[in-house]
Formats: sequence, structure tokens, C-alpha cells
Amino acid sequence: MGGTRGVALLALGSFAVGTDAYAMAGLLPGMGADLDVSVSLAGQSVTAFTLCYALAAPLLSAVLARWGTRTVLVTALVVFVLANAGTALTGSYTGLLGTRALAGAGAGLFVPAAATAAVALVPPERRGRALGLVLGGMSAGTVLGVPLGLLVAADSGWRTTLWLITGLGVVALTGVAAALPPVEGAAAPSLRARLGALARPRVAVVVTVTFTQTVASLGLYTYLEPVLHRTAGIGSAVPYLWVW
Repeated sequence: MGGTRGVALLALGSFAVGTDAYAMAGLLPGMGADLDVSVSLAGQSVTAFTLCYALAAPLLSAVLARWGTRTVLVTALVVFVLANAGTALTGSYTGLLGTRALAGAGAGLFVPAAATAAVALVPPERRGRALGLVLGGMSAGTVLGVPLGLLVAADSGWRTTLWLITGLGVVALTGVAAALPPVEGAAAPSLRARLGALARPRVAVVVTVTFTQTVASLGLYTYLEPVLHRTAGIGSAVPYLWVW
């Protein structure tokens, strides 16, 4: 039961991360107008998030491997919560980029640690299901959290959506800090070991395909709302982002 509850808490954290990563696409026009920058410049906040996410996953995970998985999870969620609260409060473009970078670092540290913890918390025959639930939390954040966040933004402004994401992070942080069972899993691989895996042709191919697909997907998704508005006269992109 403890393992199942722990996996559910980790999935909630992944849900918050997924919502945060993708909801920004629909918030860019409001952000740009509020901070007096163009939509394209506001979109660089997505770049800051994803770049730090990509760097934090291998780099910080290797550096903090000695901390223990549970401590890493709590630290990642603390950074994630504080960064999103900072985004909700920021009054400058520089502050936006900085807080989104921190949010990306927290998210990039959380997701691989959550996957490691999910596998360690359950018996071998249930590891695939546990991993699927945690990673599925990010997908659920896209399918459910993003439309919800955009509807909130349409009614109360983009900052309210950031407070909603912050609240999700607080719930996940509280649950992980108070109720996550001890995690006893394999030590995280070193940075050298991670980079060494790229020398394997099959791994390199998978990484290249994943990288290319992600750039193509996020590149269009980030600016989908202004594209729809300008080319098709679409007022609200919420249903289109949900279909995506």
C-alpha cells in the first residue's frame, strides 16, 4: 500500500510538471501584453524552461546522486514551487526568464528521480505499471491540466494559472515530504556513464530521434495560439491545444 501511495504522489508531481511545461503556450499573449514584450520574446520563457530541464536532468541528477532519491525529490519540488510562485509575481521580462529557468531545473531534476523512485517502491512485476503512471502524469498534465489552466487564465489572467500550478506543486511537495516511503534503489549513474551511453549506436539513434521530435513538437506547440489567431481568426485556442 505504501508503494502504491508513493507512486500516486510521484504521479501528481509529474502532473504538475506536465501542466507547467505545456500550459505556457496558451499564456504567451497575456504574458507579452502584461510585461510589454512581443509574443515571440515571451516564448523564450519556454526555451529557458526546456533548456534548463534538459541540462538539469543529467547534470544535477549526477551531482546530487549522493543525496538520496527522496531528498532529491523534495529539493526538486521546492525549487519548482518557488520558481512558479516567482513567475506569478514577476513584473519584468528578465524575472520571467529567470523564474522559468529555475522551474525547468526543478522539473528536470524531479522527473528522472521520480521514475527511479517509482521503480524502487514496487515489486518487480509492477515496475512497468508504476513507471507508466509516473510518466503518464506528464501526459495527463498536457491533456487535462493545460486546458484547465487556459480556461482559468481566460477568466482570471495568466498569473492565476501560475498560482494554480504552484498549488499543485505544493500538494505534491507536502505529500512527498510527509508520506513518501523510504526509497532504496540503485544509485544514479555518473555523468561520465550517462555520456558514455551515447557511444552506443542504438542509444545515439534513439536520442537523436527523440531530440528532433521534441524540437519539432514544442517549436510549433509554443506558438500554436498566435498562429491559429492570425491565420484562421480563432479566438480561443483551448480546444485546439487540447486536441493536440
